[in-house]
Amino acid sequence: MKSKTLALTNGIFGLIGGIALIFAPLFILDGITNDALNDDGSATSTVVLSVNFILVKIAILVLGIVGLVTYKGTGLVKTAAHVLLIVGGAVALIPLLGVAGGIVSIVGGALYLASLKNFKIDAQ
Repeated sequence: MKSKTLALTNGIFGLIGGIALIFAPLFILDGITNDALNDDGSATSTVVLSVNFILVKIAILVLGIVGLVTYKGTGLVKTAAHVLLIVGGAVALIPLLGVAGGIVSIVGGALYLASLKNFKIDAQ
């Protein structure tokens, strides 16, 4: 059961994190605009958003690596799902390529969710 939970977590986080990475430039631009219009000058919202999206990128990368190690040789989840999450997280860490990393992460997350049918349901 623990193994299925990891696959579900990777799938959901790959989808939601990928969507967040696609819209991240808009959120950060909104933070910059908000700070400029309020004459705040601190740029706190922009820094907080940037740090949060960096954490999402690293989490996607780490979940892909954990999934690769966990499901290595089991046949429950295809290797493409792990590789796509790892590549998506790594590409998203490169400046100006966050959107491409988000798209790759969405595909990897979808493959994880599609592989849930390979897990047997424990009858108790």
